[in-house]
Amino acid sequence: MEKLSDDLLVEIYSHLPYKIAVRCKSISKRFLNLISNTIFIERSILHHHTLLLHMNDEEREKEWRLCSLSRRKKLVLFIPNIVHDDLSLNPQNHFSLSFLGPKFNSKRDELPPRLGKHYNKYSKIVGFSNGLLLCKKSPHERLYFVCNPLTKKSLKAVPIAPPRRGQNRRKKNLGHTLEGFLCESYYNIEENTNRVSVTVQSLRFRIIRIFFFKGTTCEFLRGITKSKFEVVVFSSETGKWTTKLVSCTNGSSFTQPTIISDTLAHEGKLYFIGNDNILVYDPFRNENECNIIEFPSGSDRRNICYTGRIGVSCGTIRLSSFSSLSSSLVKVWELKNDHQENNNNDNGWCLLHEVCVPQQDESSVRDELRGRDGAYEVGYGVFRVRGFHPYHGDVVLFQFNHRIFYGNLKTKEFHTIGYGTQLYHYLQLICLDLPLWPTPLPSIQ
Repeated sequence: MEKLSDDLLVEIYSHLPYKIAVRCKSISKRFLNLISNTIFIERSILHHHTLLLHMNDEEREKEWRLCSLSRRKKLVLFIPNIVHDDLSLNPQNHFSLSFLGPKFNSKRDELPPRLGKHYNKYSKIVGFSNGLLLCKKSPHERLYFVCNPLTKKSLKAVPIAPPRRGQNRRKKNLGHTLEGFLCESYYNIEENTNRVSVTVQSLRFRIIRIFFFKGTTCEFLRGITKSKFEVVVFSSETGKWTTKLVSCTNGSSFTQPTIISDTLAHEGKLYFIGNDNILVYDPFRNENECNIIEFPSGSDRRNICYTGRIGVSCGTIRLSSFSSLSSSLVKVWELKNDHQENNNNDNGWCLLHEVCVPQQDESSVRDELRGRDGAYEVGYGVFRVRGFHPYHGDVVLFQFNHRIFYGNLKTKEFHTIGYGTQLYHYLQLICLDLPLWPTPLPSIQ
């Protein structure tokens, strides 16, 4: 082994899954320096990226894993054996947030008897971006944790300032916000040249908070529209929270955001679902302006808010929801890259699928996951879209009652992968597309 050149060792060990490669650092100082070098990381990323590209659709479809962090938090992982090896065989042994503190221990995160004051006691995953999670100890906590669930490393962001004197200081008001998390990508793959470039300098990240618009109950239900509103931003470069007055460009306006849908982070932008449209915010390049994407024509905006999901599959943004005409009819749209210049073509959306999901039987309900005294709760009997397969454009994740299942909308084949509580406030079901190499933690100035 000592007679082999560094180039040859890089070529050999870059074929290993990253967890095994990282363990090899303990062999000697030579291996430590070799595997820590950006050349080795770039070679490993390129090799496993090539393997992913050569996987067929059948192989990709089988690479779902449901990891239960607790009864209230479940991660849906796409972890091929060729990349993550032992992690893909038993993700339950590798994924845990208990390293963040006792509030993130699964035993402290059990299902409360009813939605209400108990809901505020449990930890929350706020967002996911480029391999990092943003978490906090409770929905109304002012302190955020940025962590890498693979390396078990974390850092704390500066707590957001409490309400000023004279403002309503009730603790629950801190939760009336839409939150987003965005971190720069650790590496970039040039598809045309098959070159990989790793970011050497410290990565930047942003934490975004958009407060619900104020108004009467009737205005809230109809949707409050504003062309300018405040956005609170935390910057890792300054280590401070700042308030920005953000305006919608081209005379558009954003409608009252909905707390039901999660925020999407994609290619340096955040996507927030409102009652009538989607807000696109770029906190890195243009923090004082935002853009609006209208919902697909003919779609039911209420159903998008309560049964739909926005996500990414095959590198493009997808939007899906169930129809108001038929409770089991699901539609999937793809957002074209030229949507801003092609607004006359269904607002830039292209309908990909319109399929009826098979009706579910009583086995979709689990007694141990029911509410207080085994009673049914609001939302039973409703199909919901929960996520998209990152590399298979026909595969979508659903939930009906307690059953979590995925379906291939092209072949119309559906398979159960697990069970979980059915209320959005109770269950956090987060789809993670893990990077090919762990993202290092950014630094806060």
